[in-house]
Amino acid sequence: MTTWTAIFAFGSLVGVGACTASAEEVRPPNNQLYFPTGAAIAPDESFLFVANANSELRFDSGAISVLELANIDRIVEDWLTARTVPELIVDGQPACKQDPIQSETLACDETPFIAENAGVRIGNFATDIAVQDLDNGNLRLVVPTRGDPSIAWVDWNGSRLACSSATEGFSLCDDKHRLSFVQGIPDLAIPDEPFGVFADTAGEFAIVTHLTTGAVTLIDSPKAGDAQVADVAVGVFLADPNTGLRGATGVAGRTPKATGDIVYVGSRSEDRIQTFTVGRPVNGAAPFLLQGNWFFLDSAGGNSGSSSDTRGMTFSPDGNRLYLVNRRPPTLQVFDTSNAPTGFPKNEPLAVADICRQASTLAVADTGDGERAYVTCFQDGQLYVVDPLRGQVDIVVVGRGPYSVVAAPTRKKLYVTNFLEDTIAVIDLTPNSLTRNRVVLRIGTPRGT
Repeated sequence: MTTWTAIFAFGSLVGVGACTASAEEVRPPNNQLYFPTGAAIAPDESFLFVANANSELRFDSGAISVLELANIDRIVEDWLTARTVPELIVDGQPACKQDPIQSETLACDETPFIAENAGVRIGNFATDIAVQDLDNGNLRLVVPTRGDPSIAWVDWNGSRLACSSATEGFSLCDDKHRLSFVQGIPDLAIPDEPFGVFADTAGEFAIVTHLTTGAVTLIDSPKAGDAQVADVAVGVFLADPNTGLRGATGVAGRTPKATGDIVYVGSRSEDRIQTFTVGRPVNGAAPFLLQGNWFFLDSAGGNSGSSSDTRGMTFSPDGNRLYLVNRRPPTLQVFDTSNAPTGFPKNEPLAVADICRQASTLAVADTGDGERAYVTCFQDGQLYVVDPLRGQVDIVVVGRGPYSVVAAPTRKKLYVTNFLEDTIAVIDLTPNSLTRNRVVLRIGTPRGT
């Protein structure tokens, strides 16, 4: 592995073509979903943040939308207990109605749910969102955007997002908040295709993976200061010998609320998980990536038992179990990451479950009767609900192109972004509920209907 401290330049910015339309014509709407991808929830489960990727380039930018979860809870509770349809009006028409196919589902236009002046505009083709807790209700979102390429950082003050000096809402992130260069040096462009992201609250950093280069980028993100690209590790993963492709994909931290966190990174081209820690010089210089231990994914696969296309990764809340989804073969894999007598994580396989092809992301939650993994199946329009230690699987139809899934365990809800239809599926996780693991609210009008 080589870091940016040892090499000079890497990549170039993607040019932006001229546009003859007026600014208002190409400005994205501040109350609609358009190709939603990444999603994240505030640590206190108060707000849902959703990245709109603008994948048709219909508008001049992507955006982050903000939804208040208490409002969603009230509407879902009234619907489930009394089949009450909220009296919401959009463009002179009722905003909500019972889904004609899934009778347990309330379908609503997204406009009443999105806080119009709370969001911001970012680059195109955003993929993921990570949340860093800045204390006292303040948060920082870190968002990879493949179109520039850049990595946006956006601060939340409890009521609105901000990534520029503009005072009005829904403003475009300025150059300072769209990180494209290592340590701000124009000749040191970040690698292409920023993809996955993890933010560490205690360590005050974020780590971004790169889909087509196999690189890993470190973001220095002090609570009281500006974020900056501090280091890039290249050559982390080898290319696939059959396709020639390489890439870093899933990323997750074992204990993000404790100092000395170990970050795990997966690959689309190798059957291996690489760990990193972050070093901080005593002289106040920029932090840097430190390569740690690694282990093979050899508990499932072909004759050699290898799994070589890792996607989503996450840990149980206590950091003692790593969950990851793999596409070759299509599996959910669980590893024991509790400390061995040596003091290092064991990283030993615990369980494997068959899942769908083309799985994208996953979330893990315990709503009162044991931990479950929730896996999005982009190709099939489904969500797999897996209890791998008991060998149980439930399949939920959620919409076209489900991408990101996030959980709010105390609210007993799950939220899935449907990339191909511009919707968010809200799923009931209440134990013993008649609607458990079913879509009870669909936010947004499916594209093409």
